[in-house]
Amino acid sequence: MSRVTNSVKAALRCVFTYLDTPALLAVGAACRVWRNVSRHSSLWVHVTLENTHISSTLLVSLSRWCSQTRSLTMRNLSTPRRYQEGMEEHYRRTRGSLEAGLETLLRATGRSLLELTVMDCPNILTDRCVWLASCYCRSLHTLTYRSATDPVGPEVIWALGAGCRNISSLQVAPLQPCLQPSRFGNRCLQLIGRCWPQLSEVGVGGAYCGVQGLVSLVRSCGSLRRLQLHGVCEVSVCVAQQLCREGLRCLETLEFHSTPVSPDALLHFHSMCGQLRCVLVQASISDYFQDPDREEAHRHFNQTINKMQRCICAGHAGPGCAYQAQHVTVEDASLVPQIQQEIKRKPGMTACQSINLDFVFGWKNVEQRRVVVVVVVGGWGVWGYKYGTLSVPLSLPWARLHPPL
Repeated sequence: MSRVTNSVKAALRCVFTYLDTPALLAVGAACRVWRNVSRHSSLWVHVTLENTHISSTLLVSLSRWCSQTRSLTMRNLSTPRRYQEGMEEHYRRTRGSLEAGLETLLRATGRSLLELTVMDCPNILTDRCVWLASCYCRSLHTLTYRSATDPVGPEVIWALGAGCRNISSLQVAPLQPCLQPSRFGNRCLQLIGRCWPQLSEVGVGGAYCGVQGLVSLVRSCGSLRRLQLHGVCEVSVCVAQQLCREGLRCLETLEFHSTPVSPDALLHFHSMCGQLRCVLVQASISDYFQDPDREEAHRHFNQTINKMQRCICAGHAGPGCAYQAQHVTVEDASLVPQIQQEIKRKPGMTACQSINLDFVFGWKNVEQRRVVVVVVVGGWGVWGYKYGTLSVPLSLPWARLHPPL
């Protein structure tokens, strides 16, 4: 009987390896045997908690089974509101409410944890969780912390640099709109370059990130392969010249999110960064103009997008390469998932383009926006957001990318 039971447990464990975190928690409530099997530490190598209500007690419970966890993701989490509880009272009661449980969980994972992601968990997780990671998870290779309420400051980055020296991918750009934009600025960029000169991927941003801080960052991180700028002031050709003069020689991917960039700056990046393979520009008309409702602003924004298209096509189209851009209007947001799946099935679609489309479709109230998508050879893309209906490439065949990403 013991041998049969062990065989059943071994078979269940093989099946449970295909389950995600919510499913593992669910099967653990089925019966005693399933509960014991589902709590084996080998099943909790990758833990993902997202888009749900959780409590600190759950994190404490997870700590009992997460001694081998290598990846921990916490995204878009919240705590339930009490009956007739006001919003201000709810924020005051739940501020940092998950940090005690997270500390227990991080202590249990210890040096086995290599990737940590905390994104869009306003108020319930503050920048203190980054400090906790520096205390207990000294082997971290990848860290993503993005918050609109509590962005990281210089003191937290300094503590993280002292505790986690092996980080190669760091995403700490504040989410927009940020309630404390002054916390992340040039001083943070300088500390990042000083603490992790070996960085290969970095995502930074905010209104207080200037040219001086960006130049210091790219100068210190000579092996940088991916750079993401979120909500930074305008990147002109002069800024591009300074950045390319100080570094970016190994850069392969360059992304501008809610950051106005000039077409001439894009051409300069392409001409000076010999390894550059992919550029993504995601910007709205409000990023370029303070009064986006004016007709003149719309006209200038359209001219900027069109100039980007012409410049990139002129700079990248080689012999045998073709440029295509197609659009279809979607009035009903409920059709977006179906269109997303159809786009992914296109024969010329690459993984990079799929990720970008996931980002677009992840927006709330997506039916109130219009997306102008331009797909260019070499993996380059220009994204412009304008008010109106959603437009995505759909009906015509995709351009084949040369060279492949």
